[in-house]
Amino acid sequence: MMKSMKILVKQVSNGDRKAYATLFHEFYTPLLFYSIKFTKNREASEDIIQDFFCRLWEDRKRLINDKSFHAYIYSSVRNRSLNYLRDSRSVSIEGFEKQSDEDFLREMMEEEVYRELYAAIQKLPERCRQIFLLKLDGEENQKIADKLQISEETVRSQLRRGKELLQNNVISFYVLGVICYWCDL
Repeated sequence: MMKSMKILVKQVSNGDRKAYATLFHEFYTPLLFYSIKFTKNREASEDIIQDFFCRLWEDRKRLINDKSFHAYIYSSVRNRSLNYLRDSRSVSIEGFEKQSDEDFLREMMEEEVYRELYAAIQKLPERCRQIFLLKLDGEENQKIADKLQISEETVRSQLRRGKELLQNNVISFYVLGVICYWCDL
């Protein structure tokens, strides 16, 4: 865990609301994408993540301030997502519980990819990042253009620009493949 993250976790455990807000903004989107992998339901995943962060604040005094914090937040969201599936009876949970080591490693790598993707997107110029995040949320180019009061061509050019910037900043080509898939580029 990075030194700044250790400090942030410590501040949250001491009741610092600003640090909590920073932690929320840092992890909300990656955890949301991670939960959606299980639930296949964005609204349910949003509820899961919000519930997780509420519980995190309530139990802040017990926060783990070591290298396992990252694993803790992802395993918590995973368990909550699986509980949602079990409770909604939309998918049999047995397949998830009998997950092989290979599947677990692949899953951990995907978590890292989501985290890397989110970090790279945060480095994009503001307008480009805004358009990219709307596209990742499933918005059509025309709807993005209308919402931001810009032309559809500007949306397309900003998406291309974002893709190029991410190509230069993102080490993993797998991440770029995910981006191209999500944004239909």
